[in-house]
Amino acid sequence: MRSARVLLTFVLAAQAISGFLLDWTPNHLLNPLWHPHARFHGGLLLFFLAGASATGLWLLWRRSLEPQVGITVAALIAASFWTPLLYAGLLVPGSTPWAGDPAHVPHLAGYVFYPNQAVAAAVLLVIGLGWRWSRA
Repeated sequence: MRSARVLLTFVLAAQAISGFLLDWTPNHLLNPLWHPHARFHGGLLLFFLAGASATGLWLLWRRSLEPQVGITVAALIAASFWTPLLYAGLLVPGSTPWAGDPAHVPHLAGYVFYPNQAVAAAVLLVIGLGWRWSRA
């Protein structure tokens, strides 16, 4: 169970920290082309993610008669951030998972390839692995 906690701790801490490092940039949150209210929502998401991740960390490491509940909820908190990266670009009109130059969307084997979605899928596998380890 300890290895599951360590793995999920890494995911929760990394997602909170990397959110600020990757999104508090001129390409995202500080982009002058973004509408001011869109920047507000971007900042809101970063601070919400930090708070939710901190809650997940607390659930992982608090003393409890039901530690599996804390681990499961912490895994769900982490997954709730990464899962929408797989489909939000399809559901939100006019949006895309690609943050780079629209004229240079990456391709892999002739298909459009969004690196953020590949990272999200990999992180979701790690979250699932951590949760599964906690059940063993």
